[in-house]
Amino acid sequence: MDLMETLKNRRSVRKYTDQKITDEALEQILSAGMLTPSGKGLKPWQAVVIRDPETLSALVSCRQGGAKMLQTATCAIAVFSDKDKTDTYIEDSSLFMGYMHLMASSLGIGSVWLQIRLRPSDQEGVSSEDFVRDLLSVPENMMPEAILVMGYPESTPEPNPAPEFPSSLVHYEKW
Repeated sequence: MDLMETLKNRRSVRKYTDQKITDEALEQILSAGMLTPSGKGLKPWQAVVIRDPETLSALVSCRQGGAKMLQTATCAIAVFSDKDKTDTYIEDSSLFMGYMHLMASSLGIGSVWLQIRLRPSDQEGVSSEDFVRDLLSVPENMMPEAILVMGYPESTPEPNPAPEFPSSLVHYEKW
């Protein structure tokens, strides 16, 4: 599938079958993330791969009202960035997530971006960031960005229609 077809076909998937993601597919997804450009080439990101059903189940409480897709997921990748390494750690880790998101789609694996940064968890007074950092034993300097929740889709959503070129949103030379 070429890149434009992958982009058109990529949809957020929140319900998965019990089919496991192979080690080879997971390695391709992670490798795609490693190809991401980063500010000054510093690559501040690190990932925690989660396959254990008990940990995936515990992560359902990591974000208030928005993590139920972890109940059927067979794999997730939590993305963190070293805030002491660069001031572009948020942008860099977002690109890392995006590349993996697209690679999963190109392999027929459903995924959804679960935002962690600046979100509350289901535990009173505990942020999603602290919840995930504690559950996964992550050092304090590593800032949680998001979790890429993955699995084989229970059903395949229709592709996004190709929009007309958004000329009203694009400006050339000046606003």
